[in-house]
Amino acid sequence: MANFKNGVIRDGSSAGSGSPLGNIKGGVIREGSSSSLGSGKPVGNVKDGVVRAGSSSTLGSGSTKGKVKDYTIKGMEREADEEIVAAYHLLVKKFL
Repeated sequence: MANFKNGVIRDGSSAGSGSPLGNIKGGVIREGSSSSLGSGKPVGNVKDGVVRAGSSSTLGSGSTKGKVKDYTIKGMEREADEEIVAAYHLLVKKFL
């Protein structure tokens, strides 16, 4: 099971435990095994409800993949948009 804590998504059973899968900082989604926010390979970003794929850390850049609602996982509706998209990408299907 995976969990989010302080912008880092981890493969573990309780918040803050387990190995890091990626992180989110300022709307940019990154893959990597570091727990430092802003480190790792940028794979996409979320701005104004629009999901974009790309290796840039600039919000709003990259090819459009859809809207946040397209990637919402049941039970995560109240989480931040970028957390919803990151969880989908890192846990369900890599699309960014």
